[in-house]
Amino acid sequence: MYRTVAATLDDEMLGLWSRPIRSGTLKYLMLSLLDAPTVLVALNRFVRFWNLLLDDFRLQISTKNRLVSIRVVERAPGARIAPLAHELMMKLVHGIASWLLGREISLHLISFSFARPRHAEDYAFLFPGELRFDAAATGVDFHYRDCAEQFRREKHELWAFLKRAPEDWTFSAFHRASLTARTRDYLEQHIAQPVTIQDLAQALHTSVRTLNRRFAQEGTHFQSVKDGLRRDIAVHRLTNSNTGVEALAFDLGFSNATGFCRAFKHWTGSSPSDYRKGTRQGE
Repeated sequence: MYRTVAATLDDEMLGLWSRPIRSGTLKYLMLSLLDAPTVLVALNRFVRFWNLLLDDFRLQISTKNRLVSIRVVERAPGARIAPLAHELMMKLVHGIASWLLGREISLHLISFSFARPRHAEDYAFLFPGELRFDAAATGVDFHYRDCAEQFRREKHELWAFLKRAPEDWTFSAFHRASLTARTRDYLEQHIAQPVTIQDLAQALHTSVRTLNRRFAQEGTHFQSVKDGLRRDIAVHRLTNSNTGVEALAFDLGFSNATGFCRAFKHWTGSSPSDYRKGTRQGE
C-alpha cells in the first residue's frame, strides 16, 4: 500500500508534508550516509538533508547527558502536520540508524507532540523504548554509545534495502532466531513467574555470561527484554480487556500493584488507570 500511494502521488512521505518528497529522495538520502564514519555523523547528515527539503518544520539534533536527541521543530508558529507524519519521520530515523548498524537500536525515549491516539498500543511494537505523548516537541533520544559506533554498509546492500522499502525501516526488525525473540518467547510462557537470567540460561542450556554477551551484541539486556514484554502485554490487556490493575500486576509477575503501576508509568508516561481511561475516551 505504501509503495502504491507513494508512486501515485510521487511523494515518498505520502502527502503528509507541505512539500512533496519526490520519488528517489530516500535513495539519495541513503547514498549520503553510506560513507559516514559513525552513526552520529550519519544522523547529522540525515538532519541536514531533511532541512533542505522541509518548509514548515526542521529537524534539530543535539547531544547531552550521553543522549543524542533529534527533534521536529516548527519553522514558524502554528505549523501543523498529521500525527502519521510525526510517526513516519521518527520511525524513519530509527529504522535507518538500526539498518546501518545491522541491529535494532533500543531507544531511551520517543516523544510525540500530539495526544495519545487510539492506536497507541501499536507503538510498543514500533518503538523499543519509553513513550510519551503531549510532549513539547516530537523527537527521539538515542543512547550515545550506539551513535558512536562505526558501521559498514555496501551499495549492493542499499539496493536491497530500497527495493524492500519501507519494510526495513517501518517495522521492528526482530529475527525469530535472535536471543531477544527467544527470550520473549520463553518469558511469555512463564510471565507470571519471577524468572531470572539464571533461569533463562538453564532453559537455553548456556551460561549467564554468554547470554549477557549476546544481549550486548543485540543492543539490549535481559531486564530490558523482560520489561518490554511486560509493557506490551499490559498495554494490550488494558486496551482490550476489563482485567483489574491488581490482577494484571500479579499476572505479569509483580508482587504488588504498586510496583506494577510505578513500572508502567516509567514505560508509558501514564498510570495504568489513566492509560485505560485514555483509550476508552478515544473510542
